[in-house]
Amino acid sequence: MVMSGRAKVKAVSTSWEVRDRLIEALNLDLVGPRADHPLADECLPGWIRPSNWYLTGFLIPSRSGAEQSADSDEDDDMDVEVPESAGLAEESKEERKAAKKGYFPSSMGLSFLMPKEEDALEVTVSWGDYEPVKLEDDDGRSVWQRTPRLQKLPLKLGDEDAGGRDVPESGGLVLHVVQREVLAENLEEHIPPGTRSVSVFLVNNRPPADSSADCAYVFQPELQVLGRRPFIPRPDLRGTRAVRWDDQVADLHYADTPSYATGHGVSADWEILDGDCRLLRTAWIPRAEVEKTVTAEVPGVELAMEALGSLPDGAAAESALRPLVEQYRAWVQASSPLKKARMREGPMSLRTGPLLD
Repeated sequence: MVMSGRAKVKAVSTSWEVRDRLIEALNLDLVGPRADHPLADECLPGWIRPSNWYLTGFLIPSRSGAEQSADSDEDDDMDVEVPESAGLAEESKEERKAAKKGYFPSSMGLSFLMPKEEDALEVTVSWGDYEPVKLEDDDGRSVWQRTPRLQKLPLKLGDEDAGGRDVPESGGLVLHVVQREVLAENLEEHIPPGTRSVSVFLVNNRPPADSSADCAYVFQPELQVLGRRPFIPRPDLRGTRAVRWDDQVADLHYADTPSYATGHGVSADWEILDGDCRLLRTAWIPRAEVEKTVTAEVPGVELAMEALGSLPDGAAAESALRPLVEQYRAWVQASSPLKKARMREGPMSLRTGPLLD
């Protein structure tokens, strides 16, 4: 990769920093740099198209022809790797070929819930444009030069027309806003009255390019939605209708980790500050933090493998492990009525037990 500048690399010292570095490398490899990244003005080799360099995270023009709308690799002959008998018996070879055909997206969006009192939003649209240029050096090499773009659009809810709103200085990007009031029947315990469902979509309405098709593509697009009032958590009612015990317990465990948005053609992410969520964004590569699980101390029980391995017989092993069984049985008997009551009432938080905390 040819870079217009070299990013500074600092040493990492913790596992958190290593993880963040791996996530950043994965995003750069599959999607590309964000608007605020040190490589936002990168140059790619001229012998390969940006849409082939990056495997995801770009929008093609909505009026693109059939030859530009689909993955060109779908016509590759896979007979060597995939046997004729692969798939269901009733499927033909042509049906399997059509099923794996992938189409590139022309739009993406977010849906979320807003309080009745909120009447305005601020949407930030960022993306990158690539165009072929020749470097002024001895070789006169051709490269794809990235230009970072960013536009902030204040939206007055209720005033947006059906045709959408043009993104300034974008060459044809359009922001569409769809909103409706959520019928609160049977949802009074989950969302406040007057809650509205709002969807914000970014559509690439640029005219398709005749020669260099990637010049009309939108790379690394991102939407950020900022609200003056906190967004309303989206209720997940699947757990209340669950029949399997595992699904019911999972609903209780994650009742205190609500979702604030869902993505369309892209994943959703958000920031929570002091218990409130006022910022939503799209994410081409989703990520989630899972709380660490640690064992709780059980008095009188022996858990060291070396000590357990040196016990003389089964009676000694039973004596060493008996407190664990007794305390677990007591917790099950004491908590079962509470679990059943909580499941009847709906999703609540059940986070602790004798073994896991």
